[in-house]
Amino acid sequence: MAQLYTIGWASSEPKYGTSANQNPYTMFSLGERIGYGQKARTQYYQVWARGDVMRRLQKANVKKGSLLWVSGSLELEEYIRKDGVTRDKGLRLELSDWGFVPIQGRMGQPPSQTANTAQGPIPIPDSTIDGERENLPE
Repeated sequence: MAQLYTIGWASSEPKYGTSANQNPYTMFSLGERIGYGQKARTQYYQVWARGDVMRRLQKANVKKGSLLWVSGSLELEEYIRKDGVTRDKGLRLELSDWGFVPIQGRMGQPPSQTANTAQGPIPIPDSTIDGERENLPE
């Protein structure tokens, strides 16, 4: 089993339930953007949480669109699609820890709520060191 630490948007509302053994749990989808430019795409994880981690998610009111950092055990899981026939595989993350990622001073807000507060491009400093032409500072 692999350990994962990533940042992504909750792409579904958390669903709370109880297992056959009467243990409470929550699960939601998390989308992570990977790649750049035309090759950029979203990779999805099915996130599962139990116990104290689940209670923290619930108390913090995590919802669709929340920007989160997550960590936990990752495994490739086979499942049957909604059509009841087609088999597929997905990434399942058993959550061990998480937190909100601040967005320009706001905590866990989706991009649609922060688009008007964009600060623009990062300014280029006045003095630039060119490693090909100048000695780098030691």
